Amino acid sequence: MRALLERSMVVLLAALLISYAGDWLVYRYRLAHGTALGSVKVNQFLAVPLKDGKYELDWTGSQQVECARAIFPRGSDDPCWWLKRHADQWTKP
Repeated sequence: MRALLERSMVVLLAALLISYAGDWLVYRYRLAHGTALGSVKVNQFLAVPLKDGKYELDWTGSQQVECARAIFPRGSDDPCWWLKRHADQWTKP
């Protein structure tokens, strides 16, 4: 039982490393050809604290955010698929 668990962990780790390396290679190829980066429209909100402990969300506008066309984050850019699913972002003052 323990050997099966150890083997499963090794296989899972190897699959993760292979997928990360493959994603990096595809990203570098796209970067060389100028197609690695995209942009997503993100709505920005300001979370203002109220006296009763709740927050009021004020819309501060929307802007285009640069993203990486990859599975994993690359550099300071989030993946485009993640930003599309999290298009509403809020900050506290």
